[in-house]
Amino acid sequence: MLNGEVLFAKARIMNSFFERLSGLMFKKDIPCDALVFKDCGSIHSFFCFVIFNALFIGRDGKILNHFTNIKQNKILPPVFKTKYLIEYLNKPLKFSDNDIIEVVEI
Repeated sequence: MLNGEVLFAKARIMNSFFERLSGLMFKKDIPCDALVFKDCGSIHSFFCFVIFNALFIGRDGKILNHFTNIKQNKILPPVFKTKYLIEYLNKPLKFSDNDIIEVVEI
């Protein structure tokens, strides 16, 4: 949630080792709005067939970094103190410096 507005109504929490390992690799689409990884501060896009965006969120909900339009075969720099990483497809979202993101598990 951002300022009371739901950003991703159908996000999927990636809990298992295999889910976390594979992420967007070898996929051309995902059956949800976003993938959410807990305590994940670094990613790559090897074997990713889609262009995606990555949103790194700290423990206090502040946006630590937001990488957009990530293409195949890239290694992103690590983002330290990340509590949640959200990978999503489609058009990159716009955020301001003071925005707080709340991850709500239902």
